[in-house]
Amino acid sequence: MESVETVEGLSRTYKVSVPKADLQKRFDERIEEIRPQMNLKGFRPGKVPASHVKKMFGKDIMGEVVQALLQETSQKAIEDAEVRPAGQPEMKMESDMEKVLSGDEDLSYEMNVDVMPDFEPVDVKKLTITKPVTEVSDGEVDERLTQIAEANPQYDKRAKTAKARDKDAVVIDFLGKLDGEPFEGGAAEEHTLVLGSNSFIPGFEDQLVGVKAGEEKDVNVTFPENYQAEYLAGKEAVFEV
Repeated sequence: MESVETVEGLSRTYKVSVPKADLQKRFDERIEEIRPQMNLKGFRPGKVPASHVKKMFGKDIMGEVVQALLQETSQKAIEDAEVRPAGQPEMKMESDMEKVLSGDEDLSYEMNVDVMPDFEPVDVKKLTITKPVTEVSDGEVDERLTQIAEANPQYDKRAKTAKARDKDAVVIDFLGKLDGEPFEGGAAEEHTLVLGSNSFIPGFEDQLVGVKAGEEKDVNVTFPENYQAEYLAGKEAVFEV
C-alpha cells in the first residue's frame, strides 16, 4: 500500500493505492479459503477447481477483497499518520472499478478526514469567566410584551346573534368552486380566520363582515394575476361559506 498525505487546517487528504498484484494475491488466497466448503453440481465436495470458481464467482469474490482492503488500508493510513478522526472518513474512488474487479488495474482512492486538534489540557480552576450582562429598559420590556400579546391574541365567544366585525376571529367551513366545480386546495373545515388580517384572497374577508353564527354565504372573489397557483391566477371563484 502506498499513501500520500495532504494537510489543510484540520482536514487531511490521503491518496491510497494498492497494486493489482496485491489484489490478485488476496483474491487467490480468498478462493483457496472458500474452495474446501464449496459444493457444486458436477464436482466432488471441496474439489471444485480454482479456475471454475474464478469463472463462476470471480467478480463477487474480488468485490469482497476490495471491500476488505478499503477498510484495512484506510484504517492503516489513519494509524500511520497518528491522527484522531473527528468523524467518518469520506472516500472517493479514482480507479475504474470494473477494471479493478477484473484484476486489470490498481485500486486507488482518495480519502478525506477531519481530525481532532491537538491541545494542552488546562486546569479549569485557573480559568476566569466574564459573564455578559445586558441592561434592558422598562420600555423595551413593555415593547416586547406588546409584541407577544399581538402575536397571541385572545378572543371571547360572542352571542350567536352577534354580527362579525373587523378584527374578529371567525371559525368557518368553506368550499371553493370554479365554474361550479370544486378545485384542489379550495376547501377546509373549522378554519379560524381573523377578519382584516389579509391572509385570504383580497375581498374574501370583507364579505364576511356582518355575518352571524350558522349563516351561510357565497363569497365571490377574483384570484390575483400573480397568484402562486398559476391555474387559479386571474380566475373568478365562488366560495360557499
